[in-house]
Amino acid sequence: MQFKILNDRRFWLIFAFGLSLAGFPRGILTEWINRTGEVYSTNHPGGGDFVNFYVASLMVLKGQAAQLFDAAQYSAALQDIYGSDFGVRWLYPPHFLFFIWPLGALPYMVAYALFMGASLTAFIFVAAKTWGGREIVFWLIMAPVSILGVLVGQTAFIVGALMIGSIYWWDRKPIVAGILLGILTVKPQFGVLIPLVLLLERRWLVIAVASATALALAGLSIAAFGIEPWRAFFFGMEGPNGDILRTASKSFLSVQLSTFGAARYGDIPIAQAAAMQAVVSVLAVLALIRTTLSRARWDTKAAMLVVATYLFSPYVLFYDLAAPTFVALWLYLGKERESAPGPLFSIVLLLAASLSFVNGATTLAGVSAGPPVLLALAIGLMARVRAEEREAGGESPALSQLRPVTV
Repeated sequence: MQFKILNDRRFWLIFAFGLSLAGFPRGILTEWINRTGEVYSTNHPGGGDFVNFYVASLMVLKGQAAQLFDAAQYSAALQDIYGSDFGVRWLYPPHFLFFIWPLGALPYMVAYALFMGASLTAFIFVAAKTWGGREIVFWLIMAPVSILGVLVGQTAFIVGALMIGSIYWWDRKPIVAGILLGILTVKPQFGVLIPLVLLLERRWLVIAVASATALALAGLSIAAFGIEPWRAFFFGMEGPNGDILRTASKSFLSVQLSTFGAARYGDIPIAQAAAMQAVVSVLAVLALIRTTLSRARWDTKAAMLVVATYLFSPYVLFYDLAAPTFVALWLYLGKERESAPGPLFSIVLLLAASLSFVNGATTLAGVSAGPPVLLALAIGLMARVRAEEREAGGESPALSQLRPVTV
């Protein structure tokens, strides 16, 4: 057949990934390779954001866990070590410290390599088990979000592993899914809509295990660090959290993929940006409820939950897209489907799988690609819901949700 390579979906996936990598935002990849930039810069080979985790680990080892949540004391700790506080603050709940506790005992670069290597391995492992094969490993390693996650030294892979594992495994492995969901509370904004779906689907075992896991982690953190870090987390975080949402920094807003962040990047005032985010959040919830209660296939429902979560949150950064990337690859490659999606939806899925870098290109023109791509993906999923309901006909919702999972 003519144009055999061009008719292969894998060709276009490699093309999209290669093109987006070639356009890595602001030359970060080149500068990272050349080891330029200060230690906090994303251009630093140790991953700029990893500074946050490394300093936090040092403070924990010194018995200063509660001081992490005091903006002034945390700033002083950063300045003592690096001569600058880089404008960063500690925003994670106390039980996140279990992920980084020992890192401060290692040299910076060793700690960075261990943290990123372990979290990427966990994400790849969960993704491969969910996929039921190793072919997904190549695509995830090639994906822009994976390369970006390593470069900036962030939590993208931890969030991706926990989201994918909890959502895709809760039919056949409800206890494992519940444990992963309980751990996901270390990044609570990415699990905020999951309880709604669990309640609608009456998954009481998953709810019970997730609740028990979260409470156990909180209890262990109190035993390890005392009650003060939790008190400081709940009552002393208004300043740093508010500063992030109120910031007018174009550099920071350019990597925001939420409706709120995109609106602020376009110089829309905070009140109007918040109203726009509220509208999108409500629509995301309504789409999620409609999909959850429908006769659509299980993977369509899982995809909608992930996409709705990212549309719902006002705080999504360009390195947070591990879970949406997996979803986009699942749908684009037609996993467990007789046929792959049509051309238009395929383009949307390619954009979603490459969104970490696509957004870097569009922001050069003053526009964030995050909300339009995620909204287009949600619309495509709603169209798929309607089509699958027609196909399901009189089939019971329980049967339409059954699926194989390899764990």
